[in-house]
Amino acid sequence: MKKSFAYPYGVWLAVFILAPILMVVVYAFHNADGGFTLHNFSYLPGYLPIFGRSFWLAFLSTVVCLVLGYPMAYLMSRLSASRQSLCMMLIMLPMWINFLLRTYAWMSILENNGFINQFFRSIGLISFLQSHFGYSLDYIPLINTQGAIVLGMVYNFLPF
Repeated sequence: MKKSFAYPYGVWLAVFILAPILMVVVYAFHNADGGFTLHNFSYLPGYLPIFGRSFWLAFLSTVVCLVLGYPMAYLMSRLSASRQSLCMMLIMLPMWINFLLRTYAWMSILENNGFINQFFRSIGLISFLQSHFGYSLDYIPLINTQGAIVLGMVYNFLPF
């Protein structure tokens, strides 16, 4: 009787995970006419720099998570049980918000007119850069950079 509760999840898994993966595999080995081909894989070397950059950013994010996570876990292990619970709650609380919403929140903070650039403008950092170093932009580009990618990945995956 209890196995019947797993059937909806099995259907969900088949429809939204297995079917798309199967479709990608089928399209990878077929051309526009529907015939079998390996020609699609001839484009693969052109994507190697992208794969390399992706693996580098993943490696860098992992290292930052380890450097931040292990000392924090060690410090938490030395706390009393009530303080451990409080720290764990503070770490897990942002995880209750949807992953996509957390990512969009970082995007709005880092964008050209976001909170950080507005703060830099208000303290005069951007005008200082413009007058002393010939900086030509009215903002510091923070969004769509490798640093923003690492920041977002570390923020989203550090609790894990």
